[in-house]
This record gives sequence, C-alpha cells and structure tokens, in this order.
Amino acid sequence: MFGKRKRTSVGIDVGSSLIKVVELEGIPKNPKIVRFGMTSLPSHAIVDGDIMDREAVIDAIKSLIESLGIEETEVVSAVPGRGVIVKKIQMDRMKESEAEEQIKWVAEQYISFPIDEVVIDFEILNPEVGEDQMEVLLVAAKKEMVEGRLSLLREAGLEPIILDVPAFAIQNVYEFNYEPDPQELIGMIHVGAQFTNITFIQGPVNHFTRDIPTSLTTLSQNLQRELGLPSEETFALIRGEGLENVDQASFKMAVNNFFEDIAVGIERVLPYLPEGVERVQRIVLSGGGALLPELPEFLKERFGAEVEILDPFKKIEYEEGIFETEPAKIAPIAALSIGLAIRGE
Repeated sequence: MFGKRKRTSVGIDVGSSLIKVVELEGIPKNPKIVRFGMTSLPSHAIVDGDIMDREAVIDAIKSLIESLGIEETEVVSAVPGRGVIVKKIQMDRMKESEAEEQIKWVAEQYISFPIDEVVIDFEILNPEVGEDQMEVLLVAAKKEMVEGRLSLLREAGLEPIILDVPAFAIQNVYEFNYEPDPQELIGMIHVGAQFTNITFIQGPVNHFTRDIPTSLTTLSQNLQRELGLPSEETFALIRGEGLENVDQASFKMAVNNFFEDIAVGIERVLPYLPEGVERVQRIVLSGGGALLPELPEFLKERFGAEVEILDPFKKIEYEEGIFETEPAKIAPIAALSIGLAIRGE
C-alpha cells in the first residue's frame, strides 16, 4: 500500500527464517515464474519482525539475488505484519481527495500508535453504506518498520517501489489464481515462522485481519518441552524428518496443542465480523505451516468448512526445473512472494 506504483516483476518476502525471491514475466495477464529461490537466515537474525542481525540479513538477500541472476533492482516487498494495523471503518461521505486530507484525524480514533509515528493509507470500499457515510479500509504502519524495511533493502542494493501488507499480498495471489464466490466467507490463514495471520475476506472485501503469536516457532517450543530436544531437531521434525525416532504420543500431543491454538485464534476473530456475515465457509492455508499433514483435516472438523492449501501455480506458469523440490511443497511457502510480485503489474 505504501510507495509509488511502477511496473516491476520481482517480489521479495523477508521472513523470520527464510527469504523468498520470485521474478515474474508477462504480468499482468500471463505471469510466468522465471526465477525463484529461498535461503535460510541464522536463528535470531529476525525476531518478531525486528532485524537483530542486520549484516546477516543483507548478506543473505545479496547472495540470493546474485545466485538467481536477477538483474532487476526494483522490487515489491512487505511491511512486517506486527507493525501494521488494518481496520474497516466508516467515515463521513466525501470525495477521495477530501478523504486524503481527513484520514489522519479520523485514524487517531482507531489506532493505538501515536499518529505522528505511523504512515497511513486507505481505500474506499463502499462510498454509500448509510446516510452520508462511506466504508473505508484503513491501513496504518509504524514509520520505524516502514523505514527500517526500506533501508534494509536499499543496503542490499535493491530499490523497493511498493511495500505491501502481507495479508493483502496473500489475498491478491489467491484472487488471481482462483475465482472465489463473492458471497462466500473465506478465512485466509498464513502460518509463518513467528506469526500466524488470520484474514477474513468475502469477494474483494477484507473484513478483518489480525496477527497472532502462534507460529511454527510455537510448535518447535511445544516439541522441545514434550520431547526434550533442541530447536534444530524440532524444526527437522516439523519438516517430517526423523519422526520414527521420537515418542509418537508426545509428538502428537504437541502438534494437537498447536492446532488448538490456531483454532482458538480463529474463533476469537469471528465476533469482530460484520453482522449478517455467515459462518466461515472456506479456509485457505498458506505459509510453511500449511504443509503440516493433519492441519487441514483438523480445521475442517472444527469449523465445518472446506479447507485447502493455497496453490499459487493454478494460473501462474513456471519454468521447468525452477524449484529444487516438488512444486506442491513450495506452493504455500512461495505464495507471499508471488503475491508481492503480482503487485508490479
């Protein structure tokens, strides 16, 4: 949402454990992935969205871009979700140009950060929701988060032309690849290394978005407690490696507790949905946590909804042999970076 719009086809997702980069050709109508890569970050290089080891992150970005042979320096990236507030609000009906002048003062009522410490953007969703009222999607991001991410990418030799909100990028790639029913309430659940983002959409409308601290790191900590293993080994278990060497009952208990935390996080969001919105009818999973084998079935039974793993390759082609492993294992992890790259249309 923040920055000037200019054509680009490179998306970079700087996550807490992995950096993902994708380069698209043929946008906006016929995008094709021509380069894709991921690289791991040292543990604790990024914690809760804060850069703790700046040099390590910059070096990782530079090395990945160079290894992929990407020459384009203009990129689309994302503001860390922890520093972003997204709210659907109502305000007096006015022209968009007038709203640009008023939004700062209106925003003070809805955000917890001091107004001079945030960057604000907005989109008019419905210009007529009542007598003299209009519905607006308000986005506020901490200036320090925005400026920190911009300077990080610039130090890596890149020029960020758009900083998007992660939840919007996921929604973007979903809508591009699928044809969602405009009447269907969809829960977009992105399970990452240090946060899970929960977003409810209906057609193009974003009803609500929130980050919860439940994450793959939470699952790793659960496994450490149950099995007495170091984090390196528990993350290997999460990837499905070495499961035959651990107590199955303890492993299952830790995983089920993690699934329960995600379900409770979703349930706590439901009361904030607008009146008249029906129960969630579909859940779409993305992020590394989407690959946990029993999570889709768990959520299906809990919410009585159809559950699927986001496939960003349904309508987006890719060069043969571009991925180091089967595309199905890359798909939910790559979704955010692809959603960012699509913004370059």
